[in-house]
Amino acid sequence: MAWCGAAVAAVGELGEHYEALTAYGDKLYALVANETHTNYYDFVYSPSEIVEYDKDLKELRRLKLTNGANFAKNSTSLALHNGKLYAGSIGGNQMAGPKGDVWEVDIATWTPKQVYKADAMVYGLAIANDGTVFILVCEDTADLWGYGFDGTLIVTTAAALSNGTAGATGTKIKFYDEDDYFDGDYYPWTMGFSWGIAWSEFDQTLWVMLGSGLLALDKTGAEIDFFDPYDLGDQIYGISPLEGRTGLIYTVNDYFTGSIGRITKSGSNFTVEKNLATGFGGDAQIFAFKDHSGNSRVLLREYNYGPNDSIFIYDALGNFSKPIENVSDWELSNIHMITSLGNYMYVGTYERYEPGSSEELPGELVRVNMLT
Repeated sequence: MAWCGAAVAAVGELGEHYEALTAYGDKLYALVANETHTNYYDFVYSPSEIVEYDKDLKELRRLKLTNGANFAKNSTSLALHNGKLYAGSIGGNQMAGPKGDVWEVDIATWTPKQVYKADAMVYGLAIANDGTVFILVCEDTADLWGYGFDGTLIVTTAAALSNGTAGATGTKIKFYDEDDYFDGDYYPWTMGFSWGIAWSEFDQTLWVMLGSGLLALDKTGAEIDFFDPYDLGDQIYGISPLEGRTGLIYTVNDYFTGSIGRITKSGSNFTVEKNLATGFGGDAQIFAFKDHSGNSRVLLREYNYGPNDSIFIYDALGNFSKPIENVSDWELSNIHMITSLGNYMYVGTYERYEPGSSEELPGELVRVNMLT
């Protein structure tokens, strides 16, 4: 299969970054974070937005996540359930320990509503088919060299979110006590820099990146298994469950180099295959998807801090000895999310660069034809 380049593109406005992407019906919905800054620390955040596109990436509607008094700052998570979009927001600069929230957008009425206010940053949001909602809330612990987070999982329902009772009905699951850092019960895996969640409907498993380790939880939030960096091959960095079948594809890194691994589930047992492909840069993310023929595929991107990510496509069920396609000539920078719709793959980026220029520009959303 030869994949053509990213020919059709929607380019963000100044300060816009494409953070998440999903398809519903014959439309695409992109979550866009908005900020301006003069240096690494002086960020000014505007309301995040949901943008609706048709399959040709023609913008149809745009909605700011604000009710006047409040607005979603630095939104990074997007989930879809029963015709409604749910966006999770960090709340501002992710290292400043701000307050995040969750917003709901009814696609039919195109109206936003703040449905959950967190005590800290919302670092992950996922919804099961039955409406069970998982919200990962993290608080920065600055005395841990900037890489420590105190994480709590909220388990609630979409109905509770929508009617504003999630705060009362949600079950809070705390992964560890922050005092454990300083007593005899020392957990080095909680000091990594990767926090996030992903729900596998096929496996009925919630995967939680916990610093540098990985948790497998059931739908209630109860622990099924835990994988530390020794089990995984290194510190966890990215996760992506396979669609419609068992399996989780993940990446790990040691800050400089990374590798791909796979976890499969049989009954209540997990099998880890680590170091399936090695030698990637430290910033390598993974995205599982189905191609136009329904085959399980994986896109891996290495962010090279410039115009071109290194982009490889693998057979998700293969041995990862080599990619089935090298599509680095797509000339995309810092891919954050992909989705597929019909014969097309859609790719959202955090930023872009003009050829010959080192200036970071807004992100873009591009379309790739998987048939050619």
